[in-house]
Amino acid sequence: MTGPRLLTFAAAVAEIAAVIGSDIRYRPITSAEFLSSMVDQGVDAEFATNLTALFDDVLDGRNSHLGDGVELALRRAPHDFSEFARRAAGEGAWNRSTAFALA
Repeated sequence: MTGPRLLTFAAAVAEIAAVIGSDIRYRPITSAEFLSSMVDQGVDAEFATNLTALFDDVLDGRNSHLGDGVELALRRAPHDFSEFARRAAGEGAWNRSTAFALA
């Protein structure tokens, strides 16, 4: 994600939970759990293995930094995630009638 502050997945989910008034939490899973789940759902094993390896590299923390790409591209400061979460919640993005259920 891009924005004016670094944000973990857990913090993003906490902000969504706050704006929708629901007790949802981020639960990290291991690479093995991710891989197994994909294969169990019918994803090709080679593809699932490669995607898992990619996520391991991308999500290992080395990419956690702030940049100015959004500001340079849009010529404005990026919006904060909390603003996005409020706006999206107001438009019904996370209500129980959406395609995925919050549990």
